[in-house]
Amino acid sequence: MTPAGPGRCRLRCWILAVLALQVLWGSSQSFTPTRSQGWGKAGRSAVALAAVVDVTTAEELDEAIAKTAQEEPNVLIVGYSTTWCGPCKLMDPKVKELSEMFEGKASFLKVMGDKDAARMQIMKREQVRTVPLYQIYKDGQKVGSVSGADAERLTSKIEQHTGMKATAPSNS
Repeated sequence: MTPAGPGRCRLRCWILAVLALQVLWGSSQSFTPTRSQGWGKAGRSAVALAAVVDVTTAEELDEAIAKTAQEEPNVLIVGYSTTWCGPCKLMDPKVKELSEMFEGKASFLKVMGDKDAARMQIMKREQVRTVPLYQIYKDGQKVGSVSGADAERLTSKIEQHTGMKATAPSNS
């Protein structure tokens, strides 16, 4: 019997994530998150204007953090992820939903760490060791973080820092 190495663990995690997605979305639907299901600019619906914006440079991230000290919304959630991370993909729809629930109270950004060298540098600078990781900024300062695919804890932290309860977005 051969010992389980990192590659074998990654494969198991991926298979479990695929199975979980099939259960969540039903076997008749695709289990690969599309732009409209996941994070990014292109998948915004006509109803929900809030979205999770992809960050490509450290300057974009720094500017967004600085904005929280000067204007509303003063809360920023930065999600760190990679393309191979199954739990990150499971969180994508929930984080998009949170961006809609907290529209006007919080902004949402995503750094996809393995897309290019610039984003990898952001993750190194921010000392991201596990994904998914969600850092929460308020008034220009980091006030908390949530590690792992824990949607309830992330929601609770956002509620704490925005001062409002999560509610479904209105369709008006």
